[in-house]
Amino acid sequence: MLTRFIVTTLFLFFSLLVSGQAQQFQDAEFGVIPDSLASLQLPADYADASYMITNQERDVRFQEEGNSIVAIMDYHVRLKIFDNSNPEASLITIPYYFENDMEQVSDIRGWTHLPSGKRVPLQSKDIRTVNINARYNVKEFRMPLVQDGSILEYRYTIKRKYIEELPDFYLSHSVPTAAAKTSITYPRYMRYNVIMENNSTPIQNDIVLRDTSSVPKIFTIPQPLPVVTERWMAYNIPPTTKKSYISSLDDYRAKIKFMLSEFGIPRQSLENSWAVAVARMREKTNPLKIITENKKARAVGDSLATTLDFSSNLALQDSIYQYLNRRMSFSGAHHAYSETTDTVVLNGNAADQAAINQTLIAMLRGAGIEAYPVLISTKQSGKINKDFPSFYQFNGQLVQTVVNGQSFLLDASFSHGRPGLIPFDSYNSPGLLFKTDTFEWVDIAPSASRFDIQVAFDGALSKKGTLSGSLEITEKGYPAREVRRQQANGKNDGGILRSTLFERYPDMAIDSAEVITDVRSDSVVLSGQITIENYAQSFSNGLEYPPMLVGYRQENPFESTARTLPVTLDAPERLKVSYSIALPSGFSVKEGKQNQSMGFPGAKFREQYDMQANRLNYGYQINIAQKNFSTALFPRLYDLYERWVELSNSTWLIER
Repeated sequence: MLTRFIVTTLFLFFSLLVSGQAQQFQDAEFGVIPDSLASLQLPADYADASYMITNQERDVRFQEEGNSIVAIMDYHVRLKIFDNSNPEASLITIPYYFENDMEQVSDIRGWTHLPSGKRVPLQSKDIRTVNINARYNVKEFRMPLVQDGSILEYRYTIKRKYIEELPDFYLSHSVPTAAAKTSITYPRYMRYNVIMENNSTPIQNDIVLRDTSSVPKIFTIPQPLPVVTERWMAYNIPPTTKKSYISSLDDYRAKIKFMLSEFGIPRQSLENSWAVAVARMREKTNPLKIITENKKARAVGDSLATTLDFSSNLALQDSIYQYLNRRMSFSGAHHAYSETTDTVVLNGNAADQAAINQTLIAMLRGAGIEAYPVLISTKQSGKINKDFPSFYQFNGQLVQTVVNGQSFLLDASFSHGRPGLIPFDSYNSPGLLFKTDTFEWVDIAPSASRFDIQVAFDGALSKKGTLSGSLEITEKGYPAREVRRQQANGKNDGGILRSTLFERYPDMAIDSAEVITDVRSDSVVLSGQITIENYAQSFSNGLEYPPMLVGYRQENPFESTARTLPVTLDAPERLKVSYSIALPSGFSVKEGKQNQSMGFPGAKFREQYDMQANRLNYGYQINIAQKNFSTALFPRLYDLYERWVELSNSTWLIER
């Protein structure tokens, strides 16, 4: 015990010594603005920012309420406004976890400090509560009478019942942050472990001991233990700016995560692992328990399997999926676990994603098909951090089946879907496969979840530039789902054909159209005869002909060639178009079109040309086989899209 005391004392002394040599964090006093803020300017690298965070502080303490321990988190934030024309500068949002009354927000106060020296208080009537999803609300308000040069400050308190982990403390935001600090004042019976995520800014970590004793400092008189406060501080934190085609901005923001690591008197180390987290889920939020209780759904699955004639288990799986998918009513809420019963789901009442998929699993098991829940984090909520074992990272549920040795991912809450086709927001790896006695991590990459379009056009071009001919389009994945949705809404075949690929040509005449949907397949086939007058512009020397009739892309989806964040597309994409165009008598295209291709890991673009005297034969194949690309591959991905745009906006001269 004496050795442990000496080691602990030396550790604390060293921590205090280090903190004394480091930059001292000055806690901001609410309502008192130092003169230095009046002259504060934006960092040169971020001179275009409309505001910056000058101070961001969170102090955590604990108190006992009845037989429970709650965390009290006091927040204090200051902003300086440089350009008030940006409405985001004065709009404040405070997120909190309201489900099961886990967190409560109180004591919201705020001031707008004007350059003149006057200050304007935030009025409580201007604070409103906005629901974000099934777990989170935000307190939202706009700071009053904001001008260029104003200093905004606000503070609030959150009381939290769940103390096994604390809310993430975000260091980086969409604008620069001058100083950030979070602290925990520990009771003697608990300590937290921290995990730094996405952080490149130096963090100062120290421990402050506060003597609360009034007992004379005499060696023979026992002294109470000092109050221990641990602090984490950072300065001059660069912003994390939003980019198109990312998973979630929170995946890239610098943050500190906190998990309870020691508890009790004397303190004992707690095991924090996914095995422990899953064991807790089995006790409190076990989807398999609800699935076992879904006896009505199991009976429906058994009935479908025994009364209908299926050629294979794949056909049985598809029929069970379609049975539920046509009857369910998705409420829009995502959960990893739900206590909503199968009766609610099968009766067509509004239900969340987990309730619908737990019903699906029970139906599949009733039909003898192996099925388990897969817990996920939706794209909007960010990716799972495997180093931070917590049920609260999950907010969605999919279904994994194994049929004839092949694995499938399903989501019956996705209207007009198919096995293997899941929503964009659920297409976010990894997922936790939750089995009866085991669990494992699985990649969320269902093969049917893609954009897949194949087009074959056989037509003729007139001397006046009119293009007419027959086409056949085969669509799979998300495009096929959109066709099924339009059919369900009563749109006719001609209207579906036009909206699918030809909205660019409002004057196109559809002479005939047919849409064939295979109920046992993901594919949809559209065919028809079309005529587009003045498709090619007629000039004295010939016709100006745009080669990309369908599949065109007018602009690059990426803003610039510079990018600091990885790319996350909605889904893989494949486009294959082939054209055979008869030319009018006396017209021809000069030689010079050469086959070419460009490619890199995960993507390929091929151009094929076979120009004949009186016919244009050519085609394009674009295959983006994955949805995630590193920053190292981004320039090549940008060039691929740039070539796509170039072809889409190009014209060929067909000479007389």
